[in-house]
This record gives sequence, structure tokens and C-alpha cells, in this order.
Amino acid sequence: MGKASMAIELIDIEMTFAEEESPLLSGINLQIPKGETFVIIGPSGYGKSVLLKIMAGVLQPTSGVVLIEGKDLNKVKGKEKQEISNKMGMLFQKNALFDSLTSGENIGFPLRENTQLTEMEIVERIRFFLEAVKIPHAKDLFPDEISGGMQKRLGIARALALNPEIIFYDDPTAGLDPITSRIIVNLIMDLQKTNNSTIVAITNDMGRAYQMADRIGMVVDQSLVIAGSPEETKKSKDPRIQQFVAGLLEGPLTKVEQDDSRV
Repeated sequence: MGKASMAIELIDIEMTFAEEESPLLSGINLQIPKGETFVIIGPSGYGKSVLLKIMAGVLQPTSGVVLIEGKDLNKVKGKEKQEISNKMGMLFQKNALFDSLTSGENIGFPLRENTQLTEMEIVERIRFFLEAVKIPHAKDLFPDEISGGMQKRLGIARALALNPEIIFYDDPTAGLDPITSRIIVNLIMDLQKTNNSTIVAITNDMGRAYQMADRIGMVVDQSLVIAGSPEETKKSKDPRIQQFVAGLLEGPLTKVEQDDSRV
């Protein structure tokens, strides 16, 4: 598979935070073809969200290269960087909605900031995405006036507003009940099929990971271990993957991270 067909490529990524002696992530290499859904799993505190933010350009790695459709994310500048940024959408763990804006205004914000669309076109796109995530009635409601599941849908709508080719989801079902979680993942996958987008998602809900993934990778011991397809993940011989997937207390995964806010 040639580079042109790769949506994302990571080459020798290392990430060390100033206050730490050893790197959080080291020697990470990954290729994600266009149209693939790649799901990242792993214990809290090992760097899943950090890796996702490196791919999305939110964080710059200490060393290594991030290629988005063959272009070095951390070297392009100006208009070219903006073009790459517009190809990517991100749903943050806390949804990152603007409390002072209505649901419709939240979706319209990136459109007004990053496009030359007319106001009529923006209003139409807001309507389209509220319909797509099945909350058209929430257009004039503020985030604190809608449920957690609806906030998640709104976050997805805003992440998709610029029609990104690559979408990053940081734990899209966190804090949701099992039925709402399944509905949200169904929605993500329906939209992925419609737009033929590339998805990178973090989840520790193995049911949702199996539902979404073409491939699964586990962030553990500074590395990214490719577990493979859902079936290959279930049958993995790696004891760390076995322990994590089965939710076992005993095994090689012994690190406990109390403060998970960074990673």
C-alpha cells in the first residue's frame, strides 16, 4: 500500500513531558489507511489521549514524524497547515462545547471561523448535522439544557461540521449508559460509511471497540501494540492484551495512574 493511500503515518514517535525522566511514549510507528477505523485501547495513564492528540496536531511529539496524507503535520505552515487542519475533526472527551452558545451556534462556530460559506449555507449545514445526529429539536437549546447523550451527539455534529476526512474520537461513549453508548457508536459508524472517513477512536469499552474497529491497538509500556482485528484481539497471545480484554486483576498490567487528566 503506497503512502498516497495512507491517511495517517507515525514514524518513531516519542513523547516525554518535562517533569518526567522517562518517555511516556517511545518508538511508535503506525500506518492507518484511508477509510479505516482504528481503535486505541489501554489502561489509564499510559498515554492513549496523548497519542491521539499527537495524531491530531494538538500536541507536538518530542521527536518523530506525523504524516497526514503524506504531509508532515508539524512542518507545514500557513495555508497548507490550515488545509490539513480542515481535513481533521476531533471530539474531545468532555465534548468541549461552548456553554454560552446554543446547539446550533456550536455547530456553526467552526463553519464561521474556517469557511467562506454564506449565512444561508451555514444555517442549512447546521440543520443537516442536527438531523444527522438526530437532535434537530435541540437547535436553540444550550448545552446545559440537554442530556449527556445529546451533548455527545452535539459534539459529534460539531466535529463533523467541516466534513473532515479524518475524525478523532476521544472516548466517545464515556459516561453514557450501555444503550446510549451503542446508539452513539452506531451513529459514528453510519456517518463514517456516508463520508468514507478515516476514524481513530479511544475507548476502554471492549464491546464498543469490537463494534467499531477494523483494527485495534493497545497503548502500554510506552509502546503501541497492534492487536489486529476484533477477532485477532480476542485471540491475542500477548498477556497484557489478554488481561485487559478480560478485565482481570492479576497479570502484567500493574501500574495504577491516579491522575488521568493528562493522558
